[in-house]
Amino acid sequence: MISSITLIKIGGSLITDKNKPYTVRKQALATIAAEVKKATESGQRLILGHGAGSFAHIPAKKYQTHKGLQNEESLKGFAEVAAAARELNGIVMKALIDAGVLAVSVSPLSMMTADNFELGSMWTNSIEKLLELGLLPVVYGDPIVDLVKGSTIFSTERVLGYLALDLRAKGYEIERVIHCGQTNGVYDLEGKTIPLINSSNFSTYKQAIGGSSGVDVTGGMVHKVEETLSLAQQGIPGIIIDGIEHGTLSQAIRNEPVIGTKIEN
Repeated sequence: MISSITLIKIGGSLITDKNKPYTVRKQALATIAAEVKKATESGQRLILGHGAGSFAHIPAKKYQTHKGLQNEESLKGFAEVAAAARELNGIVMKALIDAGVLAVSVSPLSMMTADNFELGSMWTNSIEKLLELGLLPVVYGDPIVDLVKGSTIFSTERVLGYLALDLRAKGYEIERVIHCGQTNGVYDLEGKTIPLINSSNFSTYKQAIGGSSGVDVTGGMVHKVEETLSLAQQGIPGIIIDGIEHGTLSQAIRNEPVIGTKIEN
């Protein structure tokens, strides 16, 4: 029986340049892949998710895919967003495998449906089997078939959140969700790391939390904090850390002290 699962979200702005379409930050991606390899050697079961960055967010904004099928161009947009999301995922998978990580890609489009922009159904059997085998499932932000609206987009935060709640309901222990970005957590108005955000103080800090640099149809940092806080309120805490600093991710996975913002209830 798998003792516990840690979920990791790699920000799209960390591994791509969101101001330059279809541009990968190769060194950052290599650092992340090396950290993930180090973490897998500890025996901890992990699920990794990465953002769309300057890949899928470009056609997603153009066609407004997250708002459903609205006109004749929407189907073309759905196809282009899915292709762009898969393109970046392929680059991430190559980096992980080159680093020696036994990673396997799992498309959210193939395992989830939406119902009026909320989760409709989800099939996690393959992910459970991958974990049992000691492999690393890798998901990502993806366009989703919406049974009412035709289409929508589930951000990586939402995909990981739904997975965490579903797996916990099946009896798995979910340790927490680790978000890797470009900053040492969430900053206040003075540019200092906020050590803890919870249900009591979020409204106070919310005005200091900016959106996302570059093109992002899923809401940037505010969305990240809100989704993580929602999970924390359901008993699954999170932490936001700098994914570029070598050693930080593997330390966080081992639950060692790191600079960052904890998200708790």
